[in-house]
Amino acid sequence: MKTITAIACSLALLAPFALADNLGFDGKIVEPDCDEMGAWFNCRKVKDAPADVRRGYRYIHHTSKTLGPDGNKKFPDGTPYATTTTACSSCHFTGGHVPFGTPMYQSPAKYAAMPYFRPLNYNRDLEDSIIDCFRNCMNTDQTLTKDDPVMRDMVAYIKWLADGVTDPNMQGPGWVNLPGISLPPVATNVADMFADPIAGEILYEEECASCHNEDGPGRGEYRRGENRPRVPALWGSDGYTRGAAFYNSQNLAGYVKQHMPLGDPLTLSAQDALDIAAYINDQPRPDGMADEMFCHTETDGIPASLRKPASWLVGCTYPDEPFTDEDILYGPWRSITEWRNAEINRLKSLN
Repeated sequence: MKTITAIACSLALLAPFALADNLGFDGKIVEPDCDEMGAWFNCRKVKDAPADVRRGYRYIHHTSKTLGPDGNKKFPDGTPYATTTTACSSCHFTGGHVPFGTPMYQSPAKYAAMPYFRPLNYNRDLEDSIIDCFRNCMNTDQTLTKDDPVMRDMVAYIKWLADGVTDPNMQGPGWVNLPGISLPPVATNVADMFADPIAGEILYEEECASCHNEDGPGRGEYRRGENRPRVPALWGSDGYTRGAAFYNSQNLAGYVKQHMPLGDPLTLSAQDALDIAAYINDQPRPDGMADEMFCHTETDGIPASLRKPASWLVGCTYPDEPFTDEDILYGPWRSITEWRNAEINRLKSLN
């Protein structure tokens, strides 16, 4: 991955194939290495794509400006499609194009292909996944309908990205064979690690606060001409919700280690990244869909609460589970996973 240094830091990133009107802001740009990806991905320019793809890219990169409080897309009651200042590209680097940066080229074959991801009791297609993302990452109560023109454009862009995957072995459903997994593990032994939010607060002040501010809203100076924060909020009313994947500190830690500090990635230790993630996730944030998740029974009769990630304090809790909230938030997590797996095996033995 190449890092191009400009003037100030930004986590909401710009694609290397960006449209001309996206180029005029101060910040650091992280872009994928198209030569490195060339064996399995065809890097193309959005400006050469069909009109619906270009519109979809703009909604995903400029979410706040187009769909957010300052955008012109509103529900009939005047509520914006996205109610926070977060952009899709705040989490999906370069509009979903960078390996290990929650890439969207995986989305149609991963998150919209069952049974690879199922925290809720329904079979999600790509449109459902986008709706859930708006609810959990932008804390929206009203959501796009599947036939909304904005939805169709966003789907067109994501499928256009997925069509860039050229390796036939990677084009079917599933995620194991796709390079650049969405959220890389922070360490191979993370299940045995303990997250220390007190140490994380000190590290946050040293490594993160200069961009995200000490109190986490990421507002700072606004981008020129975009009327949204230079970096996204990490907590508070504009932050991601408890239902978002980043509220799982193992996920956030892997993302932080891989990409932060911006311009100097892979310099934090796994422990430091995990401590920072624990501190961030200790801060107040909206609930989103958190209370609805992992509350159903799977098709094989196993409660979904036994299959949720060990470090994600979300949704329903299995009866008699002997773990505290602190155990789930801070680890170590191996004993949680082992206990849940043993209970799954016990339930299966009863059938």
